[in-house]
Amino acid sequence: MIIRSSTALVRPGMLDEFRAFIERGITEFASLDGFLSDEIVVGPDTLTYVSRWRDTAALVGYAGSGWRAEPVVLEDEDRFLLEPLRVRHVELRQAVPEDAPGIADVWYAAWGDGHRGLVPPELEAFRTRESFGPRAAARVSGTTVADAAVADGGVVGFVTVHGDEIEQVFVSAAHRGSGIAADLLSEGEDRVAAAGHAEAWLAVVAGNGRARRFYERQGWSDTGPLDYQAETAEGPVPVPTRRYVKRLVGRPASPVPAARSGR
Repeated sequence: MIIRSSTALVRPGMLDEFRAFIERGITEFASLDGFLSDEIVVGPDTLTYVSRWRDTAALVGYAGSGWRAEPVVLEDEDRFLLEPLRVRHVELRQAVPEDAPGIADVWYAAWGDGHRGLVPPELEAFRTRESFGPRAAARVSGTTVADAAVADGGVVGFVTVHGDEIEQVFVSAAHRGSGIAADLLSEGEDRVAAAGHAEAWLAVVAGNGRARRFYERQGWSDTGPLDYQAETAEGPVPVPTRRYVKRLVGRPASPVPAARSGR
């Protein structure tokens, strides 16, 4: 699956009108071959149209051969814009061993953003930059990556599943707020369901309010405190967390896209 985000910087006072304009203009996109889903994400002065496509062939059918850089602009859309649309693409696919360094880079930076000052000092001491490489490599088989390589990028996020646990969900700072985290979480849920589990669970550091609000928006429920045993080179460190769960009964199990060859 390829996620395409087209972000518009909107003229002051025109955001609501522009959203209604876009909603009218995208009604026929759902009939296009390879279209999967879409949504509109509104910021203080921006509007991002997020669409999801089966593969590059589907994107060519929608946006033309220049789809990597050229936006799809509706007739009369320019009157709402302060600058040309910015287009980004991310592919969700199964991780391969070559992805481990990129996963480790994202993991180290994002783990620090969400955990420093909120976990025991002894755990922070173990979470050096070097510690994330082996951990990422060991988890490749259970990991789905968000890969910006279709636009000459690399790994910008990932989700790792272990049994019925969604163990890790992280996105690089530059791609937060784009909807990628929700797509990765959904892929993780699909992997848990495909393995035959009716319920998924995950642990969130108790003081990480931003992450807790994110999971609750995605339909997860806080079931109470949990002393999570975080692994380290010298044994587990108990971390105060909240245990979140989500029922998956009746959820269709979609296969994780395979990695492309030649990477």
